[in-house]
Amino acid sequence: MRAVTFLDTSVLCELVGAPGRCQRGEEITAEFGRRVRAGERFVVPITAVIETGNHIAQASGDRRSAAERLVRLLRAAAEGKPPFALNEVTWNAEFTGELCGGNSTEQSFVDLAGNGLMGAGDVAVLVERDGYVARTSLARSQVGIWTLEAVLDSYS
Repeated sequence: MRAVTFLDTSVLCELVGAPGRCQRGEEITAEFGRRVRAGERFVVPITAVIETGNHIAQASGDRRSAAERLVRLLRAAAEGKPPFALNEVTWNAEFTGELCGGNSTEQSFVDLAGNGLMGAGDVAVLVERDGYVARTSLARSQVGIWTLEAVLDSYS
């Protein structure tokens, strides 16, 4: 079990029931419950918040209910209510440098995006995760990323 897990947009959309982006909601919600009971903590990266919020706003269907669920989750995360852990992120030269350099992927963002492997959101999640590891006493092996995307999962 990981001590802390960053939630990717693909999982966050399932948890809040984002219209048109939620095909495995029951399965993901059940898995989330299992992980919570096992003591896992979760961080909601700013990238996942922005992307999920955009998906909700651009969807057809019950956008309001999904937005309300996202806000409840964000308020719980902001207050550090279990199972959430708050991660403070600063958008600065260091962060953007890591993003442009591709962070821990060993490829630049230009190569990742140019080859269709990863977008800026996925790389930003990696940067945020690695920054969290650097600021805490946790080892990188204790801090993962829960995603439904194969490429991002390979860096988890």
